[in-house]
Amino acid sequence: MQGSGAAKPITVTFFCKDPDSKDEEDCPSLYRTNRGSWVVQGLRHGEDVAVQLRALKDDESFVEISEALVERFVRMYVKEHYGVDLSPTSG
Repeated sequence: MQGSGAAKPITVTFFCKDPDSKDEEDCPSLYRTNRGSWVVQGLRHGEDVAVQLRALKDDESFVEISEALVERFVRMYVKEHYGVDLSPTSG
């Protein structure tokens, strides 16, 4: 990550998108990086939100993502890393 010593070029790989997105090009989305981190693509908000955040630095940004995307991300991550399917069962 930025400021952590060696500047390894960042490469992102699509992980998942909000299941309520209208089409493939719609956001928000999550991307995995080659540096053990995540990039969040989402809707931009203005200064009225920025001033409410703790210690937002000049080189930092923020995006809002939906609860549905967070839920999907957690389910996919847990299944991938721990082999546990958290999907609701039918019946």
